[in-house]
Amino acid sequence: MRVYMFMLTVTGILSILCYTFFRQNFSFGKTWSFFFVYLALALNTIFCRALPDGTPLFITKLTAWLSGLWIATGYYLIFASIIMALLWLCKKIFGIAIPMKTIATGLTVCIAFLVVWGSYRAMHPVLRTEKIVTEKLPAGEKHRIVLLTDIHLGQINGRSYSEELVSKVNALNPDLVLISGNLLDERIRYVVSQDSLSPLKSFNAKQGVYLAYGNHDYLDQPELWQKMVEENNIHVLRDKDVKIGNLKITGISDFSRNRNTLSLESLAQENKSYYSIILDHQPRKMDAASNAGYDLYLAGHTHTGQLWPNRMITQKMYKLDYGRKDFGKMTAITSNGYGFWGPPVRTEAMPEYILIELEGKR
Repeated sequence: MRVYMFMLTVTGILSILCYTFFRQNFSFGKTWSFFFVYLALALNTIFCRALPDGTPLFITKLTAWLSGLWIATGYYLIFASIIMALLWLCKKIFGIAIPMKTIATGLTVCIAFLVVWGSYRAMHPVLRTEKIVTEKLPAGEKHRIVLLTDIHLGQINGRSYSEELVSKVNALNPDLVLISGNLLDERIRYVVSQDSLSPLKSFNAKQGVYLAYGNHDYLDQPELWQKMVEENNIHVLRDKDVKIGNLKITGISDFSRNRNTLSLESLAQENKSYYSIILDHQPRKMDAASNAGYDLYLAGHTHTGQLWPNRMITQKMYKLDYGRKDFGKMTAITSNGYGFWGPPVRTEAMPEYILIELEGKR
């Protein structure tokens, strides 16, 4: 229900502002035909999430794509509306001759380019490689760890998306696959209808696949989701850890469910005896993890804002919204995610999956 209310609010605001932009700047914006097409696109943003079970997959995906592209377009039209409003004020106050329709046309073309370009980028994740050398592992011991986060399996990201992900990861010959939250997007039924979880059973990771829950993994029957995930050979770490040779992997609950650091600290008792990796979806507890003796902190969630210029916000919200940084003796890595949430558009940093080459030198 919260998701629907949020989408209803966003759709309402975007629809009013953007309709005003077209109506004031283009002759077609005043026609009834445009109004009804516009209204249908706006309403689709809500109704695409309320389609009943059994709806043909083609319709489910098409409506989801239209909804996402609509939201991205509306987001940038807000900036265009602000620019046009400021130009209108300058024209009225200072009597400056400004070619309003020409500028509006130019802004619309730029928005169309951003959305098309961003939708291509959203579906083409890139590989990022990080190398870590540590004295907590014996010389010659090496681990190839693939970090994934924010996969967001749902209406748009379905089975073929999962199969492509598995193919890319297996090509890296990983020892471990670690998923730092948000394997799920919104509703389990979208995953079931497309059978998009089962391809992940084919991850070829010698030491296993492990998931820590993100905020979206709690949205729809989290206990059922855990059962489904574990049936596909993915081990869920919800405030628990596992030891694999000289490695200790700890997964903690998402910040949306637990804002304190008690579980992080209680699970840190054996950190000195192992190279200790912690999976935390939101990059908010780096200082606490460093103080507790963890060696590697892996997070996601931020998407680096996903749509430009939102990274200016995520950089203020988090100490490490993207990239790599040392916190004391601990290395922290935040990924901007493999998938996307909402609009299938990414105009900030490219989506990614990360290969971490961990090597001992003791």
